[in-house]
Amino acid sequence: MRIVDLSMTVGECDSTPFAPEEVYFKIKPIVRWEEKGFVSNMVELTVHAGTHIDSPHHFVRDMPSVERLPLDALIGEAVVMDLTAKGKAKARIGPADLETAEQALAAQGIRIEPGAILFLRTDWPKNQNTTSPEWWNQSPCLTTAAAEWLVAKKPSVLGFDFAQEEKGSDYQKADEILTSGMRVHRVIMPRVVCQIENLINLDQIPSKVKVIALPVKWTTESAPARVVAILD
Repeated sequence: MRIVDLSMTVGECDSTPFAPEEVYFKIKPIVRWEEKGFVSNMVELTVHAGTHIDSPHHFVRDMPSVERLPLDALIGEAVVMDLTAKGKAKARIGPADLETAEQALAAQGIRIEPGAILFLRTDWPKNQNTTSPEWWNQSPCLTTAAAEWLVAKKPSVLGFDFAQEEKGSDYQKADEILTSGMRVHRVIMPRVVCQIENLINLDQIPSKVKVIALPVKWTTESAPARVVAILD
């Protein structure tokens, strides 16, 4: 058995790409090695740091938050859609790109079934500073039509290795997203169990693979997650 880690390493960083006034991940020592012979820290962070899971409550007040997500939806076979042709700066992923990726899966005998865990692979994180605003600003994105295409397949979970929110007239840069319509999120979140953002290493796994994606059990809309693939 081989395990592939699909999760980002999160290091200390003062501000988020999408909200400069927010702390991304900041460590505050409360016990130091030099003082006590052991170390203990407090952490201040956004729940959207690194690889994390968004619950529907992120966009729908009355839908489940992270601690209520069904874990059986987060352990199972994932299907990986190859969108690496769109893994370029500011590329827009539309329905035609998803259809091409679906056809490539079909050629391998893989179908996108209702209830699937579906990962979208662009390889955008490769050789990128993922805490830089440029990682987000230059990222490929989904069009709203592509988001509609995806939810029409009725997946239980959608996962991405790029900043999927559609850039448009109301949003071009990371620090503008909170004032945008966030149309892709609003299409997806009410219609899936959850979504996984900021995956990495999707190039190291096959098109169909067992995954485990478990968020911290926090009473929040989103939470950090360790996501792994298990290869026989």
